[in-house]
Amino acid sequence: MPVVPGREARRAAVRAAVAAALAGGAAALARGGGAPWSAALALAAGAAAFAAWRTVAGACAGFLAMLAAALAGLGSGGLGRLGAVVPALAGLELLGLASVGLVALVRQPRKVGRRLLGAWLASSGLVATGLALATREETRPLAGVLLSGGLAYRLGVVPAYAWAPMLLRHPARRVAGLGVLALAAAGVTLALVMARLPEPAAARWSLRALAAATLPWAAWQAVRQRGRDPACARTYAVVAAMSVVLLAAA
Repeated sequence: MPVVPGREARRAAVRAAVAAALAGGAAALARGGGAPWSAALALAAGAAAFAAWRTVAGACAGFLAMLAAALAGLGSGGLGRLGAVVPALAGLELLGLASVGLVALVRQPRKVGRRLLGAWLASSGLVATGLALATREETRPLAGVLLSGGLAYRLGVVPAYAWAPMLLRHPARRVAGLGVLALAAAGVTLALVMARLPEPAAARWSLRALAAATLPWAAWQAVRQRGRDPACARTYAVVAAMSVVLLAAA
C-alpha cells in the first residue's frame, strides 16, 4: 500500500498527542499518589515511549524507563502480605516471555511481534513500579492502582491492544491455546493481588473505571468485527465479558 504523506503526518500528530496525554496523566497520577518526582518523570517517559515510539526498540525503551521509575520509587519497607504473590507474578512473567518467543517462532519470517511485546512490557513495567511503590507506606494506594491496572491490562480490560487477547485470536492453535492459559493465569494473579493489597480501595476504583471504559469499546468491536473477522469478534466478546466480571467483582 503506498504511503500517503498527509495521512502519515496526521497519524504522527495523533500519536504525539496521545503520548503527551499519557505522559502527563502518568506524571500526575504518580505525583498525586505520593511518588517522588524522579519516579513520576520516569513513568511519564515510559508511557510516552510506548505510545509514540511504535517499534520493538521503542517498547524496550519504554520498559527500561518504567524500570527506572520502579528503582526511583523503591522504599525501605517490605512488601508485607504482597510478598506472597511475588512467585505468581514471576511465573506470569515467564509465561509472557514464553508467549512472545512462541509467536516469534510461528511467524514467517520469524521475528518478535511489536504489538505483543509492547503490550507485555508495558504491563510488566506497571507491575514492577507498583511492587516498588508498595514498599513505601505513603504510596501503597498508588501501588495498588498500578498493580491492578497492569494485570487488568494483561487480561485485556483496557481499550487498547493487550497480551492475552492478542494470543487468543492468533490463527495458530498452539498460540490460541496459550492465550486461554494466559487469560486464566492473569485473572488468578489479579485476584491474589487484590486479596493481599494493604489498601485496596483505590485499586478497586481503578478496576471499575477500566472495566467501564473497556466494556462499550469491546462490545462495539465484537459487533463490528463479526462479519469480517469472527475470531477477532469472539476475542472482543471475551474482553467484554471480563469487563463485566471485573465490574461486578471490584
